[in-house]
Amino acid sequence: MKQKRYRDFNSYLREIFGCRVQKITVDAGLNCPNRDGTISTGGC
Repeated sequence: MKQKRYRDFNSYLREIFGCRVQKITVDAGLNCPNRDGTISTGGC
């Protein structure tokens, strides 16, 4: 197989776990940590 010029994240995870790794979403039920605007005015 032809070697890539860079090491992408997918190849790294396959090397670590030995199979395909997928992302899942988790709803933690949290609000915006910057709701009061003390950190920034750009939003969440």
